[in-house]
Amino acid sequence: MKKIIAFAIVAFSMVASSFALNLSIGARGNAGLNLDVNQDAIQQVTGLTVDKDTAFDVGFGLYANAALLGGLGVQAEANFVTSNTSFNGGNNGEKVDYETMLLDVPLMVWLNLDLANFVVGFGVGPNFSTRINEMSDLKALTKDVFKIGAAAGVDAKIFLTGNLALVASVRYIMDFTKTEVPIEFNGYTIEDATYPKIDFQRKSLYGGIGLEYKIL
Repeated sequence: MKKIIAFAIVAFSMVASSFALNLSIGARGNAGLNLDVNQDAIQQVTGLTVDKDTAFDVGFGLYANAALLGGLGVQAEANFVTSNTSFNGGNNGEKVDYETMLLDVPLMVWLNLDLANFVVGFGVGPNFSTRINEMSDLKALTKDVFKIGAAAGVDAKIFLTGNLALVASVRYIMDFTKTEVPIEFNGYTIEDATYPKIDFQRKSLYGGIGLEYKIL
């Protein structure tokens, strides 16, 4: 997996440096809410009720933006998010915290609108997410462990110097899941007959603050 990630970074950099009018890299801290509550936590914990007010996410992200023409380009990100969900009903009525670490890898079509020293960017595209227990799990990741979803984002940038900018970001992330629903007719379930249904899971909204450096 490390070789795949390294190859992707090198390939992205080569393409961007060859064709991009602008190339930037950045890092930021993230914090937000899991709007759908942590479904992974709910599946792992039984006998307790969810305290929805504490489905809170924190983490950090790295990204690269390549503007190819008139501010239109692509933005690739890697966002690590620690999702905390609290449950009621533990021993003596105490709350029980359940923590998971998630890796989101969105690849978005991105448009930057340059307004002198102020830039507004927004984009949308697919998101690939997976659960990891610790950072060392990255060594064992394969492409088939990622869930497919969607990501949308907005960035606001204020340039502190000619190349360095302060960035405020908002991201909306959700995962897709497919389930097979039994087909019923006149109140009877038809044996071995199903149809696929796409559901939305892990709908998360979080914001971030970070720095961006303009290479080209």
